[in-house]
Parts: sequence; structure tokens; C-alpha cells
Amino acid sequence: ARGLDDERTMDQRRADVAFDLLMGKETGAPQGEVKVLVTLPATTLMGMDQEPGMLAGYGPIPADVARDIAAGGTWKRILTDPVTGVAVDVGRTNYRPSAALADLVRARDVTCVAIGCRQPAHRCDLDHCEPFDGMNTVADDLGAKCRRHHVMKHHTRWKRTQLPGGIHIWTTPMGRTYVREPEPIADPGPPF
Repeated sequence: ARGLDDERTMDQRRADVAFDLLMGKETGAPQGEVKVLVTLPATTLMGMDQEPGMLAGYGPIPADVARDIAAGGTWKRILTDPVTGVAVDVGRTNYRPSAALADLVRARDVTCVAIGCRQPAHRCDLDHCEPFDGMNTVADDLGAKCRRHHVMKHHTRWKRTQLPGGIHIWTTPMGRTYVREPEPIADPGPPF
């Protein structure tokens, strides 16, 4: 409907209605969330130096402005290569892995990571090796475990440690250790 004092064209009103619906205005849902990406060294965040932050899409911003933005925001850890500055890992604060991470761990592990268990990984739980600390939902701390071995880890004296690359080391209650390495899922390429 168009009010008498509404000078907008039909297309302008449609655009405004679409915008309101997308932003949740008509449904009573919270308004759209604004994402401002600021990258800064931890030392700057802690006030130990005055290195500038980087505002995505803009460029460098003063350290005090970057700290103000960070103070009111939600943080995500992004590790960068110190030589190239390229992002190499993104912190995960969720207990449950993302779909992509779950797919990676299941593809890497193929079966339950317990010694001798052949339960397919797609039927297994994804279990943290170390207790969840808010930052360790990463491939190098997750392993596919069938329900039986997941429960065994929590209710017996068997211990499991995990090395990078999906290598799982199991220690029996008597102290014997067994290493379970990931199975190749493809033929290796030719040597260089």
C-alpha cells in the first residue's frame, strides 16, 4: 500500500520491503549483524606496543582504535605464517567441528582410531584427544571413535595421545603403547 505522502516509486518501495525483511525488521527478529574484521598482533591488543591494526577493506588503523574495536567485538584467533603473513589456521571456539573439519577427520581416519577397530569413520563420534579448552577443535586434536571406544576412553585407564597428521598413540593400563597411523586413501604421486 502507498500512503498519500509516500513519494517513492513502486521499485523503491519493493527494495525497502526486501531490505526490511532481510534485516529482520518485519519479523521481529534481531537486526542484521555487522561484521568488522580487524587484524592486530596480540602484543598490540595487550597494550605492549603500538603496532597498527589492519581494518579489512580499508587498511592500517591506529593501535588505540583497533583495541577499541576489539574490546566490543567477538574474537577469532587466526594464526599467520610469520614470514609470509598468510593465514595458516583459524581458531575454532565451538565444541562441535564444522562440516568441513568433520569431513576431513573422517576421510583421514577411515575407521575408528582404536587399535584393531574397523568401524567406519562415518559411524563414529569425533572425539577430542585433549579435553575441550575452547580452542582445540582442530584436526590434530580430533579422532573418529566408535561409541564403544569413545566410552572406553572416558571410563577406563586406557590413554590416547595424538600427534599431528592423525597419528594416535594408545597406552594400555599396563603401560604398553600402540601406534595407529592414518591409512592412505589415495596412491602416492610420483617422486619429484
